[in-house]
Amino acid sequence: MKKERVAVLLGTSLLVTVMMIGCGSSTSDTKKGQGSTVVQETEGNHDTQSNDGGTDESGSASNIPYLRQNHANYKEHGSNTTPVGVKDASAKSIYWTISANTQEDAIKLQEHLKFMEERLQNNQNPRAWDKLFLMEAYMKYNGYYTTSVERSGTDIVVSKNATTVCAYEIISAHADAVSGDFFARGAIMVDYSAKAENILDSSACSDIRTSALNYIAQRQKHRGK
Repeated sequence: MKKERVAVLLGTSLLVTVMMIGCGSSTSDTKKGQGSTVVQETEGNHDTQSNDGGTDESGSASNIPYLRQNHANYKEHGSNTTPVGVKDASAKSIYWTISANTQEDAIKLQEHLKFMEERLQNNQNPRAWDKLFLMEAYMKYNGYYTTSVERSGTDIVVSKNATTVCAYEIISAHADAVSGDFFARGAIMVDYSAKAENILDSSACSDIRTSALNYIAQRQKHRGK
């Protein structure tokens, strides 16, 4: 989707900072997707641990409990379908046009995105047990993609633009996770490490592979219980 279409859909120029959603837990995730592992989690176990040891045990700072409970309140703008990131591989970009049920829903999502952006800017790694999230953090910290988010009432537009094919593949995999697992069914403890490994092993990532592997090795943590 081009930016011009986004502007028409929402009737405003929408663009500011970040899209990384889907860290926490789900009560009973039974789906297993390609390159992902699903685990069962009990209510209230929200893992937002970062590499500096800081933890928000309740997930309240990132609005994870609220977003999980209300995941069905977010729809593709102009429809009643699950939000999907529209990809442009040639431009290495992804755009989202999301409508929330209420302004509170929209604000909670916007606050979550800001929280995640601040974590990454401070070189911290929420969900450090998942290599896909670590890889996206690596790409963000090293300037391989930019993210913008802006809200107008109950409408939110998110855009991500990568500078390399490797970074695009990572943000694309993350977009699939957000749409297919989080927005669709509120699942937020799926492990996408295998997917990240496949991308990192590809020729597109050959020039940053060693650096990325070192980054992951230094920051990866075991899943919290």
